[in-house]
Amino acid sequence: MLIDFHTHFIPPAFPQKPAGIAEPAWPSLRPAASGGATMFTGDTKFRDFDPLYWDVDLRIAAMDAAGVDIQVISPLPELLSYWLDPAAGAILTDAINRAGSDMVARSGGRLKGLGILALQDPAHAASQVAEAASLGLSGLFLGSHVNGQSIASDRFHPVLEQAERHNLPLFIHGIKPGGLDRIEGPALMGAVVGIPYEGTMALAGFMATDIFARFPDLQIVFAHGGGMIGSVIDRMELVWSKFPAAMQGALREAPTAYARRFWYDSVVFSPENLAYLAARFGADRIIAGSDGPTEIGQTDLPGFLAATGLSQADRKAILGGNAARLLDIMP
Repeated sequence: MLIDFHTHFIPPAFPQKPAGIAEPAWPSLRPAASGGATMFTGDTKFRDFDPLYWDVDLRIAAMDAAGVDIQVISPLPELLSYWLDPAAGAILTDAINRAGSDMVARSGGRLKGLGILALQDPAHAASQVAEAASLGLSGLFLGSHVNGQSIASDRFHPVLEQAERHNLPLFIHGIKPGGLDRIEGPALMGAVVGIPYEGTMALAGFMATDIFARFPDLQIVFAHGGGMIGSVIDRMELVWSKFPAAMQGALREAPTAYARRFWYDSVVFSPENLAYLAARFGADRIIAGSDGPTEIGQTDLPGFLAATGLSQADRKAILGGNAARLLDIMP
């Protein structure tokens, strides 16, 4: 079984902005000459989309062509809506969750969905978790921060508590990187460097606050191999051992051992990098992902895994067994 854990969708339509909501960046879709649609935020064009992003039949045909048995779909990070008015965010996240649930229901078991929450209002977001579970969604897709506040902040613990209660894994993705004014070169460099950095900051925040002491049954997956965690884990280990008074009160377990309690997707674009992550954190904690259908997706997952040099058993686990275990999918 091949399970692609990291894929994205957008709904086929957004709800009309209700009366009384003044949000200027309310999203909409307009038909495009290509047969797809163009997404706008207010009157500003965001980008064009192929129907593959919302058409279940097209998506399943593409999965068949790629040899993928199951895709886990999450909204585009740009749809998380944390930066909108809280009332607008609540309406839009609910609508997007229903759209994802509908895609899952129409897929004949080929799709699993992740929901999103209006985290700019943590109390409301906590109440949305039960609704996501009732919609048949399999987990929650969260950004690395909410308007500058780390997702690891205890402000969001009520949300995490509900996720643990409803057995919904979290999939953390870097968003809206900080410090873009210090990155030179083309605008795309902000995403290239900043998204992995954001993931690393969120992961380190969860470690430094000992998240599993409070939520021992919570499952947390990090996009893009946990960002730069593989590059900084030895530095963390050294500081943890050299300054026990400062570090070990918050993090009672060695950083490398703690990092092995998270899950990581395989979207790192280098077989050598993935083999290193498997060696450091365990092949049993890595889940295959393509980041499709975006233009920078990681295609040919079996070929990519074969190039790592990992054992056949490890490759089989990464390609499907680990995600099946995480999501309770029967083979």
